[in-house]
Amino acid sequence: MKRWTLILSVAAICVAASSQAQASWTVIRWKSGFCQLWDNSIKTKPWTKDYRAVSKPQKTMARAMSVRTKLVAKKKCW
Repeated sequence: MKRWTLILSVAAICVAASSQAQASWTVIRWKSGFCQLWDNSIKTKPWTKDYRAVSKPQKTMARAMSVRTKLVAKKKCW
């Protein structure tokens, strides 16, 4: 019984770790002009519809932040 518990625990950890590896980030721009990072691993979208994606999905948060910083420098976001 202990062996099965150990095997199932390891399997659950592997599944959880692999789902985190698939996370991606997108820069979204609100109607007000404010841009923020959106974690695409969140299954829901923002509840208001006054936003649009202004970047392609990025693999890491750091890359998405770099895209946002460039958009702010070009004054396309604040």
